[in-house]
Amino acid sequence: MSNIAVGNIIEGTVVGVQSFGAFVNIGENKQGLVHISQVASSYVEDINQFVKVGDKVTVKVLEIKEDGKISLTMRINEEKREDRRPFKKRDDRRGGRGHHQDNSKEDFESMMKRWMKTSEDKMGDLGKREKRR
Repeated sequence: MSNIAVGNIIEGTVVGVQSFGAFVNIGENKQGLVHISQVASSYVEDINQFVKVGDKVTVKVLEIKEDGKISLTMRINEEKREDRRPFKKRDDRRGGRGHHQDNSKEDFESMMKRWMKTSEDKMGDLGKREKRR
């Protein structure tokens, strides 16, 4: 009987570390990947600060794909956060970078001038990047 099923918590050994995640031997001649986003609940800039080859880790099976790839997480003790604010779509964030926050209506010409200025700035930045290549 296999211990490797979605939702199961398994002890494993880190057998490889890459910039994008850690490969963990979970027994039965199987390995899974703990993506860097699943190593800790905080932002992980360098995975080597959290795991190294040979470390014993506890992982949870997130997914077993049809091609046999196994996705794992080390974020086991985290409860699903129901109190999180939902992500806002880009359109809902009006007044962000470079935009006016006041609620008064702008006339069309003011909006066009602002849009043209922003567009020119962006095109200038793109041109500078191309010249550096």
